Amino acid sequence: MTLAELDAALVAGIPAVFGDRMNLAHDAVLRFAAECEPDRWPTVPTILRFAECYGVCARELAALCGIVSYRLSPRGRVVWCDAYRFPEVVRRTSPEKLPRRVLSAYGCYVAAATLAARDRASLH
Repeated sequence: MTLAELDAALVAGIPAVFGDRMNLAHDAVLRFAAECEPDRWPTVPTILRFAECYGVCARELAALCGIVSYRLSPRGRVVWCDAYRFPEVVRRTSPEKLPRRVLSAYGCYVAAATLAARDRASLH
């Protein structure tokens, strides 16, 4: 299996891992952002609203959109790192700070972004 096939299989498996509601929330937030956000990508406030509407974990939904979050300390404030807008910040985020499901969701985002980049490169 090639890397492209592995990435495609990972992306196709998102509903099986995260469930139908998360899949619907992910699709809805991406469609909303494409129409309503200035840069056509979800923001943290948008993700929080959609997560509440769909009854899904906001941190997992955010990670599927390339935004990871963690607490600075066990009771500290939550920090959101946006890989779409500020990839250098996410690269400095330690994976040990992220719950497994958030890390898995972020991995799905990376696979999807890699597929999209590959597709764009093959068009040129």
